[in-house]
Amino acid sequence: MASDETSSRERNDEFRLRGLKLEPEYRTGSSNPISEFYVPCLSAANIYRRAVGYFRSSILSLVGLEVLDFARQGGRIFLVCSPELSLDDQQAIAEGYEIRESLAARRVEAEVDSLIANAAIDWQVRVLATLIAVGSMEVKVAVRAPAHGLYHEKIGVFSDASGDLVSFIGSANESWSGWHAGGNFESIEVFCGWNEGESSRAERHSRNFNSLWAGTTLDVHTLTFPEAARLKLCRVAAPSLDDARREVAHIVQGPIPESSTRKLLPHQDKAIAGWIAQGCRGIFEHATGSGKTFTALSALEPHMDALLPALILVPSDLLLRQWVREVKAHFPNAALMLAGGGHDRWKESGRLKRLSAESPNSPRIVVATMQTAASLAFRQALSQGAHLALVADEVHQIGSRFNSQAMLIESGPRLGLSATLERYGDVEGTAKILDYFGGVVAPPVTLSDAVAAGRLVEYLYHPHVVHLNVEEADDWKKLTRSIRFEMAKSEEGRLTEQAKLLLIRRSRIAKKCAAKAPLAARIVKQSFEEGQGWLVYCEDSAHLAHTMDELRAIGIKPIEYHSGMQGDRTATLQWFARYGGVLVSIKCLDEGVDIPSVSHAVILASSQNPRQFVQRRGRVLRASGNKIFATVHDAIVAPIGLDEEPEQTSLLKAEFLRAIEFAKHARNQSASAELREMAREAGFDPDTELHNGYEDEVTTGE
Repeated sequence: MASDETSSRERNDEFRLRGLKLEPEYRTGSSNPISEFYVPCLSAANIYRRAVGYFRSSILSLVGLEVLDFARQGGRIFLVCSPELSLDDQQAIAEGYEIRESLAARRVEAEVDSLIANAAIDWQVRVLATLIAVGSMEVKVAVRAPAHGLYHEKIGVFSDASGDLVSFIGSANESWSGWHAGGNFESIEVFCGWNEGESSRAERHSRNFNSLWAGTTLDVHTLTFPEAARLKLCRVAAPSLDDARREVAHIVQGPIPESSTRKLLPHQDKAIAGWIAQGCRGIFEHATGSGKTFTALSALEPHMDALLPALILVPSDLLLRQWVREVKAHFPNAALMLAGGGHDRWKESGRLKRLSAESPNSPRIVVATMQTAASLAFRQALSQGAHLALVADEVHQIGSRFNSQAMLIESGPRLGLSATLERYGDVEGTAKILDYFGGVVAPPVTLSDAVAAGRLVEYLYHPHVVHLNVEEADDWKKLTRSIRFEMAKSEEGRLTEQAKLLLIRRSRIAKKCAAKAPLAARIVKQSFEEGQGWLVYCEDSAHLAHTMDELRAIGIKPIEYHSGMQGDRTATLQWFARYGGVLVSIKCLDEGVDIPSVSHAVILASSQNPRQFVQRRGRVLRASGNKIFATVHDAIVAPIGLDEEPEQTSLLKAEFLRAIEFAKHARNQSASAELREMAREAGFDPDTELHNGYEDEVTTGE
C-alpha cells in the first residue's frame, strides 16, 4: 500500500498460493490481486485489514500491477487450481490415471482458449501468460476422486527468505462476488508464523500446501499444468515483466510516469552536475514542465544506491500523491512511507526513526507535506544528519512562516525545485530558502529552454478586457483608501498584517468581477471543439458555481475540480485527461498537476504574483502527441475611465503588468504590443513599474 513502508526482508519473498479455483467470475476480472498480502506482514490485524478492507474497495483486477511488481522483485507464485468438472467428467476420472490426466488437460485447455478469446480481459490474460512464460508463476491442477466433489479449498501461504510465514484461510474465492462489497458475505482469517498462538496454524497450512504440491494429499490428485495450455498462454505473453507492467500501468493508471521510461536531457544532466559541484546543495529553478521531478529523482540515484534514506517535501496532498507515483516508478525497490495528507503511521513509536536511520540496509524514502515536516513531532521523530537527503518541491512554499520550520531539519544532500523561486514580496523568506539550500544551480531553465527541449509547446495569448460594475468599483475605492492609510503606518516598506488583509479583500473584487463568468461562456461558445481539453480558473467555490451556471446556459456540461467536490478527484482528472471537455477549477491545479492533453486555458482569476500565472501557463503548455501550440485566454479587469475613478489606477497597473508578462513569451507578439499601447494611453510605462504584493500562504489541498 502507498501509505506504508515495505521492509527489506520480503523483497525476494516466495509467494505460495494454494487452492484458488479458476471460476467464470475470475476470468471477467475481480477486485485487487491477492499479492497485496506480501506487503509488510507486521501483524495478523494488519494483514486482515489489507485483505478485506483494501480489496473490497479496489477496482483493479486479480492480475494487476502489484503481482507484476512482486514478480519483478524476485517473488514466485505457486498456484493450485481446479477446472470445472461435470458429473460425466468425474465419472470418467474413475477409469484411471491416464484418462484423469487427459480429461483435466482438455478442460484446462478449454479454459485457456476461452480466456484468450475474451477481448474484454485481454490485458489480464497477458499478465497471467507473462508470469507463466518467465517462470514467475507455476501452476498445477487439482481434481478429486469421483463422488468426492470439487477441490474447493481457499487457503494461501506466504513465506520470505528468512523463513517467516503468513497464511490465510476463508470462504472467499477469487471472484467478483467473493471480494466486492456488493457481492457475497465472506470471511477470512490470517495467521502470522512469528506470533505466539498463530505459528502452529501457519506451519500446518505450509505443510498442507507442500503436500498438495507434491501430490501426496489424500483424495486429491495434483497434476502438472498441461503443456499445450502453457504454450498457448506463452504465445500471448509480453516479452518481459517490465513490458507487461508498462502495458498494464497505461491501462489502469493512464500514461506511465516519465521517470520509468525517460533518459536525462542535456539541461537535466547539466543541472545534476552543477548540483554535485555545489556539494550536493542547491535549487533547480526550472520552468514548469521542464521535468524537475525526474531530474530530482535522478539526482537521488547515488544516494539510493548507497542504501541511504531520503526525505521529499511537498506543499499539498495532491503533490504528495503525484510524487508517490513517480517515486514508485523510479525506485520500485525502495521502502516508502507517507506523512501528512491523512497518512499518520509515521507517528507510531520508532517507525519514522527506523526508516530514516543511517544504517544502510535498503533504499528508503519518506514523502511528507511541508506542514507535517515542519511540526515539532515530526522533526523529533526523524533521524536527522548527513546520511539524510532532502528534496523540497515547489520550494518557495517552504519559506512561509510555519513551513520554514522544516528548514531546521539537519540533512546532507539538499535540493529545492521551483519554476519561480522568489517569494513574492517576502525578501526574508526567500533569503532563508537560498541560505538553507545553498543557492540556485546555474543556469536556470527558462520557458524558451523548455520549448526548445520539446518539453513545452508555444502558446497564443488573448487578453480580454472586462470592467467592474458600479458596486464593485465603489468597494474598490473604499478599500484603496483604507490600504493607503495602513501603508502610511508601515516601516521600511514592510506591510502590516492589516494591510495584507485589505489587499486580499481588494484583489478578490477584481478576481471575482461579475463580468468574468459571462466572458468565459462567450469564449468557450466561440472556440470550444468536442474532444479538446479546456481549463477554466476561478477564484473560489462561489465564483466556480457562477461560471459553471453560465457554461451550462450555453449547452456545455462543465466538469468541476476542487478540494470540496463530491466524488473522486483523481478519477475526475483521469476522465478529463482521456476524454477532454471543460474543467472548471480553483487554484488547487496550480502546482504539480500534469495533464498534457490540455490545449486551452481561460484565466478568470489570477493574482499579481507572477508565480501563479507562470504555473497556470505551464499547465497548458506541456507537450503531448500532435499538440503544436496552446491557447491562453485571460480576463483583464480595467476601470471604465481613469479621470473619473483615480483610485482604480492601481488595479489597471496590476492587471496590465501581469498581462504584459504573460504576452511577452507568446507566439502572437501583437498581444504584447496592444497591451503596452493601452498602458501608455493610461499614463504609465509597464517597463518601469514594480509589482506590489506579497506571497500568499498556500495550504494543503487548496
